[in-house]
Amino acid sequence: MIRLENVTVRRGQNEVLHHLSAEIPSASITAVVGRSGVGKSTLLGVLNGLIRPVSGQVSVAGMAAMTCPVSLREYRRRTATVFQEHALIDRLPAIDNVLLGLADRRHPLSPLPWSNDMRSQAAVALNEVGLLHRATARADRLSGGERQRVGVARALVRKPSLLLGDEPFASVDPALVGQIGDMLREQVARNGMTVVLVMHQIETALALSDKVIGLVNGEVAYDGPACEFDTEAQERIFSM
Repeated sequence: MIRLENVTVRRGQNEVLHHLSAEIPSASITAVVGRSGVGKSTLLGVLNGLIRPVSGQVSVAGMAAMTCPVSLREYRRRTATVFQEHALIDRLPAIDNVLLGLADRRHPLSPLPWSNDMRSQAAVALNEVGLLHRATARADRLSGGERQRVGVARALVRKPSLLLGDEPFASVDPALVGQIGDMLREQVARNGMTVVLVMHQIETALALSDKVIGLVNGEVAYDGPACEFDTEAQERIFSM
């Protein structure tokens, strides 16, 4: 369980999140939805430890407060993020981009090649997103959807306790969205992974998630089961 209590985030003079409180259940998928500019990506930044609130706190079950450097470092080690803009290195093949997900488990100045065990883990992650056949293709030769799936594989290779995704299906062919969604659900069921996804595709969000958090102007306007995020709730979130 991740608990956010009265979290406020400012960027310059602008308050992006306003005394936001919410709970992220463990071993589940939570979708964060809302119009552009309401603070969804900022909330994701708070959850991955890259953005520090000016007030309020984030607590994780079984860990000391996130203000403790040791706890924050361990939390980040257990967290992986799929970025909307892929964040791949174009000149590297797909499998090497996936291996970068394991970079913090290897000495940064090591002259040695990636170990066979790590390369095997990367291959398994690529296979999970249906891209093992493109393992040796340079990232700049991949389609937008393939690049996004490499980003998902790079996150999965870390075997994270918490997986965060900023529009992870934005560039993925609709025919493959269901396949990746099923794979994420399998990870949740098999490994107890907690997943938080910022999403614009409401139909996909409702089909995939257990819980929905809807934001309006940096505040929580809906926090409940996906099955109860009905037309009235959607109008409240998207019409403001």
